[in-house]
Amino acid sequence: MVVLMIMGLLATAVILTLPDGKMSLSQESARFAARLLRAREESLLTNRQVRVEVSSADYRFDIRDGRDWRALDKAPFVTTAWVEETRVASRDGAGAVVFEPTGQANGAEFTLGRGGSGYVVSVDVAGNVAVHAAQAL
Repeated sequence: MVVLMIMGLLATAVILTLPDGKMSLSQESARFAARLLRAREESLLTNRQVRVEVSSADYRFDIRDGRDWRALDKAPFVTTAWVEETRVASRDGAGAVVFEPTGQANGAEFTLGRGGSGYVVSVDVAGNVAVHAAQAL
């Protein structure tokens, strides 16, 4: 009986210390940056432009198919919604990044915020992607 009580207390302690399952803002920023890098790689591999469109609700991937853009909808390029409380703002209102087959990009900067913290995910014209802690939100 004592063993069962100790097992119950240990199980309760473990359950209370488990994370709530929601991705942290730093994890979400890192995932977004990794997917931007993967879009750059796809552009290099296929020798076509790849566009990442970012909105306040989600981000999605398109590939240039002749004169038109065609949605990329296979992993890892599925449309991905932001975590519910995440706010996204882009510098200069640029809501998309276009990667060229040379690896270059049009350059963009996105600020992801939640609560009082924030991260900046930037893409420079050379196609490099970086994540930085935001100065102030």
